[in-house]
Formats: sequence, C-alpha cells, structure tokens
Amino acid sequence: MQDRHYDLVVIGAGPAGTPAAMAAAQFGKKVLLVDKRDAPGGECLFEGCIPSKVLENAANEYDRVVNSKKFHIESADPQIHWEAVLEDKEVIIHKRSQAALMRMKKLPTLEFEQAEASFVDSHTLSLDGTLISFDKAVIATGAKVAYPPIQGDGVEKVWTNRDIFLQKELPKEILFIGAGAISCELAQMFNKLGVKTHILERSERILKHLSEDAAALVAKQMRERGITVECNVGVDAIDMKDGEFCVRYHDTQGAKEVVFERVLLATGRIANLDGLSLERAGVEYDKKGVIVDAKLQSSQAHIYACGDAINAPKFAHTATYEAGIVVHNMFAPSPHYVNYDKNSWVLFSDPQIAVVGLDEASAKARDIEINISKYEFFQDARAQLDKATEGYLKYIIDKKTKVIIGVEIVSADAASLIGEASLIVANEMSSMDVMRAIHPHPTLTESFGVLAKEIFFKSMMQRKSS
Repeated sequence: MQDRHYDLVVIGAGPAGTPAAMAAAQFGKKVLLVDKRDAPGGECLFEGCIPSKVLENAANEYDRVVNSKKFHIESADPQIHWEAVLEDKEVIIHKRSQAALMRMKKLPTLEFEQAEASFVDSHTLSLDGTLISFDKAVIATGAKVAYPPIQGDGVEKVWTNRDIFLQKELPKEILFIGAGAISCELAQMFNKLGVKTHILERSERILKHLSEDAAALVAKQMRERGITVECNVGVDAIDMKDGEFCVRYHDTQGAKEVVFERVLLATGRIANLDGLSLERAGVEYDKKGVIVDAKLQSSQAHIYACGDAINAPKFAHTATYEAGIVVHNMFAPSPHYVNYDKNSWVLFSDPQIAVVGLDEASAKARDIEINISKYEFFQDARAQLDKATEGYLKYIIDKKTKVIIGVEIVSADAASLIGEASLIVANEMSSMDVMRAIHPHPTLTESFGVLAKEIFFKSMMQRKSS
C-alpha cells in the first residue's frame, strides 16, 4: 500500500537534486529528496570536486616547498603526511554534508530519505520496496565511470576517481588510462607528490576537447615534470601478475606492454540511470542520458531531468543552474530555457585552464565570424613576480557585434580570474566596456583591461589606415 504522496520527488541529492528539492520546498511544495547515500552532496562532494581539490591543495603546497629555491628559500627534507590529508578530506566532506542537512531541516515541507529508487509507473516510485506517489519528479542521479571494452582479469581491480581517495598510502607509481580532465588533474597532482606517473591516451593529444593552445601548455608542463604521455594508443588488456598490473596496448609501431603498481581508469563518464526502470514510467533515454528538451522536460511532461543524468556539460555549477530552470518550469507560469552559451568551467591542471562562453570551435561551427585577441602572461608584472609566466588571456569576439562571446584563460591561477570573465560574457560586454574598469596593479586582473585597450587602439589604427 502507498500512503505517502508528494508534490515533487527528486531522485539524487547532488549539485542538481539538492538545490532543486530545496527550491521547490521554498515554494511551499511537499518534497521528497531521495539518495543512495545517507547525506546530500553527490559524487562532487564525496568522490569528485571536493576530494580532488583537497589533494590539489596539498600537492601544490608541497610542491611550493620543494621548489622554493626559485624564490631563494632553503627548505630541508619536506614530508607529506598522506593520512592527515585524507583526514582533512573527511572533515570537509562531513562539514559540508551536515551543513546541507541542517539547511534542509529548516524547510518543513522537505524530507530526505536514503533509499534505492525505481519507477513503478509514471506517478509511482518504489523506495527499497515502499511505494510512494508523486505529482512531479526530477531525475538527478548523476554519472558513473564509462568502462571501455578492455580484456583481462585486472580490469575490475583498477582504480577510478572514487577509489583513489580511499587509499591509506601514496602509491610509488601509477598509470592513467585516458588523458581527459580528471586524468590530467590527478596525474599532475600525484606527480608533485613524488609518484611516478604515466599516461596512455587513444587520441592524438591530451585534453582533446580543449583548445590546442591550452592543451599544449599542460602537455609541456607534464614533459618538464617527468610525466610520460603516450598518445594514439589502444589498450587491449589489463591483467594481474604477481600483485601488479600488466597492461598490454598497441600503437602504430606494434604491441607493447608495461607493468605498474597501480592503474587508474579515466576514460569518460556516462549518465547513471541504473535501476531506475525508466521504461515503466515511459521516460525516454539513450546512452547519453535522459532525453530532455530545452526546458529540461522529459518525454513525460511531469518528469524532468538535470545534471549529469542528461546530455549536457558535466559540471557541478552547471547542474545547479539547471536545477533552477527545472523548478521554475515546474511551478512558474512562464517557461525558462537552458542556454549554455555563457557557461564557465575550470580545469585544475598546471597551468590551470578556465573558459567561459563560446570557444573558437563552437563559434565557427555556428558560422559566427570572430576575431581572436590574446594577451601573453610572460609580459605581465604579476606573473613575473610570481615566476609563473606560462599562459595567456584570450578574447573570442563576435566580429559583427563587437561583443566578447568567449574568454579562455591559461595561467597558474586561472580559477581566480574566470569570475570577471564570466561577468564580461554574461553581460555581453565589448572591449570598450571592459576598458571602463580600473584594475589594480600589480595583479593578473590587469590583463583584462590591457587586452581591451590593445583591441581598441588596434581598431583605431585600422580606421586611420582605411
């Protein structure tokens, strides 16, 4: 029997599901938020963004001490206490998940429940066998590791990003399969901690979805740090041999084999729809996720989906943006539509890569005529002071409207700069608009104004010559 009915049920308590549930409850709706875990946060909090940034901070600080000689500082025999780093991770995770629970408890119409959810029909869910009914539902179940078709008895024993933060000791060496965002971030972090690091990538270069300019600077840094990267390879099998991983692969020169203590698989992610029984609800989906329209509405008008469960940019902040669209469209009279043209993201590699808006490839694919302007940080005072001159600021400008439609930043601290870039793109500013800001000296933010002035004076010279 089912005696529980809700205005809204949200499946998944990550960066998409939790804000969706809380926003609906603030509308006064009776809401149930369901997750397999006993606390909200999703993979971003427990196995993704937050744990990796704890590792990143530790690795970067350790690396600064080890390489402090470039600032004429002597540091004797620095040590990294890995178990203490893991303790920091657990403290931060607990603090953030408990804070989310406390915020939810302040909303009297919101309930949180740990359970496995599956659809019985389009208005009924089974929560570990208990039936509940609902008027509307949101699917926000996130993503999972995409396992490629690799043979061998070692495939099930390799690490993923979930496993790497559960280890009590640092490995002496690690092989990464895949050279996407997760792999490149983690490989550089472990390398800074003294771990021998090797990468195998099937594409012709690392970070294939990013611009060649940005990827080339990360690849250069990897080479200089001793990270070995092999591209254009196909992994055939992973076997266990004497407690180690034997990885067989091939390239244009033939078959090869390497033996490593640890292997981490980072070959992409796919929507996690396991066990939901979407067919029973009549919700259409494919291998990329739940199929939704621009309102994030599924094939069932009262069921929506957002976050990594759909085919969209897979970022925590983007999922939260989508959650706002979903709740508005469920309960407000006029529709809102997703628009990723002003989305932003950061890759915490070395150097960092940050992008907002359209990149060059996206603009050209839409037949938008663009101008590209670039400011190299080697000429920048702050970068010279920090001895971190690798990188650049790039504006992608609509040739017709003069609006800056995209910004790409590669620098040691791109994450701190992308906020201003996001405002520039969100407000559809031109270089003239950016010139009006007075940026402090000496800071990397000066680059926004310097580049804007270069564009202005270049256009003035072109007018005079014509």
